[in-house]
Order: sequence, then C-alpha cells, then structure tokens
Amino acid sequence: MIFKLDYGEDITQAITEECRRKKIKSAYLFFIGAVQKATIGYYNQKTKKYKKIFINKPMEIVSGVGNISVKEEKIFLHAHVSLSDANGKMSGGHLFSPTIVFACEVFIIKNRRKLVRKFDKQTGLFLWQR
Repeated sequence: MIFKLDYGEDITQAITEECRRKKIKSAYLFFIGAVQKATIGYYNQKTKKYKKIFINKPMEIVSGVGNISVKEEKIFLHAHVSLSDANGKMSGGHLFSPTIVFACEVFIIKNRRKLVRKFDKQTGLFLWQR
C-alpha cells in the first residue's frame, strides 16, 4: 500500500489510523519526506524509560522505518526516524507524537504472519512474541 500523509498531520496517528481503516494488523513500513517539527526518543536501558527529544524546526526525513503489530489487542506502530536539518546535521531515534508532517510518502508491506507484542520483563519493552 502506498499513500501520502497530509500537511499538518501527526505521522504516528495518521499511519495508525490508515492501518485501522484498511484492517492492517501486521506490516513493515517505510516513509520519507519532511516534518515541521518532531518528537523522537532514546531508550535508556538502565532506567527502562524513553528520553524524549523535541525538535522544533523543519527537518528532512532521511529515512523512516518501522512495523505495524498488535499490542494489547490494538494496532501499534513502532517506528524509528533519521532526520536532517538545513546544515545536514542528523538527529534520530524512536518516533513519537507529535511529529508534524510537511510532506510524507508512506510505503507499507503487509505481513502474512500476525505480529503480536508482549511485555518483556528483561528489557521493559513490548516485543514480538515467538
């Protein structure tokens, strides 16, 4: 499935909603484009908490990758993003809301296998079950 996000949409909310509409519960995704502002994160392995990083300026989406799975019976988007500023300086990490689109093209590949996330005590994350 290929589609674009509208100017001003939040990336995670818009992609998750599109997957709900199309009943996609398991997929891989790729996206490129630009954002007006972004929220990314770094997972601290010791505290088992995300540190959010707020970027309040236009950035290019150099690469966006992720997956769609089921977490606690709901469609769940897990994505990471690499962003570049006007000087080519890179920032990246886990994609959070709000990350507001300037322009964004999305490519989703459905997966036949149902991907389900369960809490992993060792990492503190919801990871795919085997």
